[in-house]
Amino acid sequence: MLTRLRGQDKLGALVALSLGLSACNVLNPLAPLPESKRTSSGPVSPVLHGEKQTFTGKVVLTAAGYRFRVTDSDEDLRLTRAKRESEFAKEEVGLRKYYEKTLHVRGQRKDEWLWDAEVVGQWNKPGESQGPNVLAPPVGGQ
Repeated sequence: MLTRLRGQDKLGALVALSLGLSACNVLNPLAPLPESKRTSSGPVSPVLHGEKQTFTGKVVLTAAGYRFRVTDSDEDLRLTRAKRESEFAKEEVGLRKYYEKTLHVRGQRKDEWLWDAEVVGQWNKPGESQGPNVLAPPVGGQ
């Protein structure tokens, strides 16, 4: 095939062929992973199971960040969508947009976390905006 092509056409065909072969190595799902991706970031905890409960509370700003304070309690909780304890921090729900809002949250309690959490309701005071609180201060007061 290359014998019938002219000089520039041969060069273009060789470049296309080499790019095609290198793409096969990159896009091949059966190719072995590089050493940096083979090592695990740590043990994976088992999936947690349990009965969900509904909690009502308000989002407050603490020194540690935005937290969900359950009504009639002084405990500040963190919310996560994760169902594995090893993934709690990675799947944490950002609460800044709910600052000073009263929320109804379904989830399961473990230490300082509400895991498998979902915000199912938001109660607004008369005249209060229904959207996210874009004027919430940043964590650390910066």
